[in-house]
Amino acid sequence: QGLVIERIQNSLAAAGKKKIIYLGDGNGDFCPSLRLKDSDYLMPRKDFPLCDLVSKNSNKIKAEVHGWRDGKELEHVLLHVINKEIGEGNNINNSTQKVSVDCKMGPIAIDTRQPLPKALSVPQ
Repeated sequence: QGLVIERIQNSLAAAGKKKIIYLGDGNGDFCPSLRLKDSDYLMPRKDFPLCDLVSKNSNKIKAEVHGWRDGKELEHVLLHVINKEIGEGNNINNSTQKVSVDCKMGPIAIDTRQPLPKALSVPQ
């Protein structure tokens, strides 16, 4: 997984300044966490192996760390991080290009001419 993070970082670097938000809970998520940059975010699930490893090796983690316990807390923390990035205007510009965002569901095109809307909280 660490090599996958490096490949993603290399492809993002070619496209300009981008940030990674990495969510994890297991031992296998520790190696990729070590490869995150100080502009990235690491979100380990509290009371799971990754959170313990991050706590014991905090000096090795460069990314900003935000823990979460359950889906509701994950939603709250993730919305906070997204709103922080939108508020700072990071990765948003007025060019007419489209940015491709990769996710497990496939690429998503985002028109950068339009400002991103504020993240919304979804009622349960």
